[in-house]
Amino acid sequence: MKELLYYQDAMQREFTATVVRTGIEDDGRQYVVLSNTAFYPTGGGQPYDTGTLNNTNVIDVEKINEEIRHYIEGDASTLSGEVHGTLNWQRRFDHMQQHAGQHILTAAFVELFDAQTVSFHLGSEQVTIDIAVDSLSKEQLAAAEARANDIILENRPIETKWITEQELSNYNLRKEVAVTGEIRLVIIPDFDYNGCGGTHPTSTGHVSAIKILGTEKMKGNVRVSFVCGQRVLAELAMRKTVLADVAKQ
Repeated sequence: MKELLYYQDAMQREFTATVVRTGIEDDGRQYVVLSNTAFYPTGGGQPYDTGTLNNTNVIDVEKINEEIRHYIEGDASTLSGEVHGTLNWQRRFDHMQQHAGQHILTAAFVELFDAQTVSFHLGSEQVTIDIAVDSLSKEQLAAAEARANDIILENRPIETKWITEQELSNYNLRKEVAVTGEIRLVIIPDFDYNGCGGTHPTSTGHVSAIKILGTEKMKGNVRVSFVCGQRVLAELAMRKTVLADVAKQ
């Protein structure tokens, strides 16, 4: 796992690899398995990457039976030998901003209120975390958002490290890890230590900003909706347009 390109360098946009095999799923989807890849497969709450292999579109990526399958448009048998992969970088970087922002905001709620996140979803428009509390006040939300944005502005490094189960006790983890064997930690020094298999930028400054949009009750927890990075600007632009339309009416 640790040798995969998206773990070696999450900021890598292009790569070269060799086609190991091609195949067709029962539903007709054609896929390619490569010797290595920078394409992230769906997992850990983070969606898959898209992009191209040579001039062929990659429309989905999944990890199945310990291999990463790149689902493509067209005939997979046309891809052989050495291929050049290019990520849809706008999509990947957005996912990294949202995922790193989730780590930061989650850690802020733990630090300030000992309020643990029990689930995470990275949607196409918003991100949500479910927090194991009965309620969150406006003051608590504002404090967590401010603390998260302070961490972003400090531009702290976001580090990754592979450890064994025996080494877990050396780290003050935010929550217990659910995997065994080789364990990947994502670390924001002196703030957050967490087992995670997703991709993240190299510093908190890359997240740019976090804005909480709202909350709702969800199965005994509080679901917090928020956006990070470029999505903050998109949300502001959308709200400005809506307010302008309301004002005209």
